Amino acid sequence: MEHFDFNPTPVSYMPYFSDKYGVKLHVKRDDLFPSALGGSKSRMLQYILYPLVKSGIKTIVTAGGPCSNFNRAIALLCAEHKLGLKLVSYTDNLEEYDTSLNNYLVSLTDCEYIYCSKKEVPQVIDDVMSKSDEKLTYFIYGGGKSLCGIFAYYEAVKELNEQISELDSLFVACGTGTTLTGICAGMQEYFPKAKVYGISVARTWENEKSVLEENMNCLNAYLGTNYDFSNLSFHDEFLCGGYAQSSIEQISLIKECVSKEGMVIDPTYVGKAFYGMSAMLSDGQFKGENILFWNTGGLINLLSQKKCFDL
Repeated sequence: MEHFDFNPTPVSYMPYFSDKYGVKLHVKRDDLFPSALGGSKSRMLQYILYPLVKSGIKTIVTAGGPCSNFNRAIALLCAEHKLGLKLVSYTDNLEEYDTSLNNYLVSLTDCEYIYCSKKEVPQVIDDVMSKSDEKLTYFIYGGGKSLCGIFAYYEAVKELNEQISELDSLFVACGTGTTLTGICAGMQEYFPKAKVYGISVARTWENEKSVLEENMNCLNAYLGTNYDFSNLSFHDEFLCGGYAQSSIEQISLIKECVSKEGMVIDPTYVGKAFYGMSAMLSDGQFKGENILFWNTGGLINLLSQKKCFDL
């Protein structure tokens, strides 16, 4: 699958937390992905947008809330590649339009906003697409949920394999499951003995399981493989009350990570996964292991949620 050219993101050692938990902890820095202010969505979009640009598509239609990292990444990349963007924007909390820096960055581009409530999204998307030139307009599912998005993280593990040789366990945040699916498949290919720990930021296993299976079936159909989730340990006990919700303990750990390692993590995604990993590493069962934490990005959300740090 072709994509835009980009450089690998670095893998760094985390000495403070390695000593704290008695492990060898490294981090894959996709927060430093060299495009559209970084993060997992920027990596996915290198694969999602490339064939569309090459085929002559002129306008992208997508949907997402004002805090969406995906919205920010796709708006910036559409601007870079001279694509029009029609954004179906929705939220039940209108204050987010003022507080979200992701939304502010989107507003600086030539994005066309179409506002609606959450329940209206499917109909509004249909209406927008019906009024567009079908040969020059393409709809991209919000958040990057797609074969291209999954494959981007399958190949990201190949990239990781060229950077680190030994790995026992990998920890990563799980939202819609696109990133986690690609990582689980890639780990079976390149690190078959390692375990993947997916830390949910919003959904319970009951709600996530079918989505993950659908994703993996899609990837297997494309690759002609039989990857599964036998290497996955899914954790939904660190939700802190739900999506974008935080706890005092999680915020304290984020401050510790920034002050001791100089790595910025956000309360919504990466910070929640780091909190879950830290809780598991604290019980000693991973002593001496080679651990990798995948930082999928979130600086903009951190800055937008600075009030959380008044806890």
